[in-house]
Amino acid sequence: MRALCFTVDLDRDVNTQITGKAAAGSIDRGHGADPRFSSSEKGLSLITDLLDEVGVRATFFAEASTLRKVNANLLSGSEVGIHGVDHEDLTAIDGIDNKRAIIREAAYAVNDLIGKAPVCFRAPYMRTDEEVMNILPEFDITIDSSRYIEMSKGLIPKRLISGVLEMPVPEGRDAKGKKISAFLWPMHESKRRPEDYLEMASAMEEGVFVLATHTWHIVESRERGMMSPEEVGSNISNVRKVLEDMVDSGMRPMTLVEAKNLTETKSR
Repeated sequence: MRALCFTVDLDRDVNTQITGKAAAGSIDRGHGADPRFSSSEKGLSLITDLLDEVGVRATFFAEASTLRKVNANLLSGSEVGIHGVDHEDLTAIDGIDNKRAIIREAAYAVNDLIGKAPVCFRAPYMRTDEEVMNILPEFDITIDSSRYIEMSKGLIPKRLISGVLEMPVPEGRDAKGKKISAFLWPMHESKRRPEDYLEMASAMEEGVFVLATHTWHIVESRERGMMSPEEVGSNISNVRKVLEDMVDSGMRPMTLVEAKNLTETKSR
């Protein structure tokens, strides 16, 4: 099995940690660091349109506050997991009950707005700990994608002590020895080409290749601000190329839940 799981974080525009606050803000573009959601919603619309066109289903990780602000109907029929409430660093939250409350609210928000209980989790900032992993099963979360794994020929999901199946994002070195992960943000910042990700994925002979991006990053650069229509069009074209070339290489696109089900079927 060579599975391609495209995952998309749906969170506030250009999220940034604010000293002394658990809730994240958005990078200050001259009007303060209060959270913004317009880039996230616009990027969500563009990504869902693209996925419909190329026939690929993604797994979205939705931050509860963002999900309440954007048009949740755009996610109709999609697989939606949780991504905190206000993009909190869960490892910095004191007390297991406070962590539990965040996960509970995030799960309820997805259930209420999408109409289906979530089973997937990605921690904000990709930061998690054992307490969080032990809480997830209480809310029937069976899949985590909050960690990185060294790129190898076999990217086989592993079950944690909590019973949650870990489906991490691969990272490694390119042909020039430069670090690369399967997050597409460097491509959105014009620091990587689509071919770099195809080369990375081609090293996997078996397993699940988890590819990731953010909705807001399609239309807003962390470094340069709002993108021009030409830059947005280029971003969508690059994501299309990454997905189509990986599928053409023989990788099978599926959601994290579909990959989990296939993995468990093969292990019986």
